[in-house]
Amino acid sequence: MTTAMDTSSVTKNKRNELTSTSTTDYISGFDLISIEGYRQDGRKHDELRNFRVSFNVVPDADGSCYMEHGNCKLLATIYGPYEGESRSNQEQAVITCDFSMTSYCVSERRLRTFGDMKSQKLQMAIQRVFQQAVITETYPKSQIDIYLKILQSDGNDYCPCVNATTLAFINAGIPMKDFVCSSTVGYIQNKCIIDLNQQEEQQKSPQLTLTIMPQREDIVGLSCESRVHHDIYNEMLDAATRANLQLFNLMKQAVFQQLKTALHVL
Repeated sequence: MTTAMDTSSVTKNKRNELTSTSTTDYISGFDLISIEGYRQDGRKHDELRNFRVSFNVVPDADGSCYMEHGNCKLLATIYGPYEGESRSNQEQAVITCDFSMTSYCVSERRLRTFGDMKSQKLQMAIQRVFQQAVITETYPKSQIDIYLKILQSDGNDYCPCVNATTLAFINAGIPMKDFVCSSTVGYIQNKCIIDLNQQEEQQKSPQLTLTIMPQREDIVGLSCESRVHHDIYNEMLDAATRANLQLFNLMKQAVFQQLKTALHVL
């Protein structure tokens, strides 16, 4: 009889442990957005992170931009256009990109091979975007170099790099077809949330990255990390478009403010 009591007690304890574990896991997956509709960092689902930029931070560069987007901090510099390597029938400028991260910019240590693969993938994506956005025909047989340095990472690095590079090109006075804006959207708790931070990006939820030229209404880059229903996909795409329009207004204001400062100095 004593043995039976002990067995039932153990079984009851195991059931309690299983119940408490599953409940904890369920809550931890759903507490990114509170009941009141606020995220962990205090933003609403359609609110961008804090955005701040500074120009001309690298004196010897043709154009430079330091950007803080939430906890992400990065530096974008432009060198060129200058006479590049001799190529036959080169009727437009060639754009190169070099991407690097400081060793202390992420909380977790990463394998060098993974970091190198990620860097190469991002470099090629940046090159493709700005080869389309920059009016390269203006500078035949020349080269333009983009240097990107992540000082502090906060999730997605690609989008801040695109936005900072756009401002660095404008600071360099290199003609572009339009601004280039990029943002991410996640689908969490049946709701689209824009401008994901590192904590939100690490969730196993559908994510979409959209890069556009807002005034031309052209899509320059689009990727979705998961398979989703087309209704949800369209909802995420609309949310990403609205986020990019918000970014476009912030970037345009930063350029106008820099122009006013330059004119005041002159």
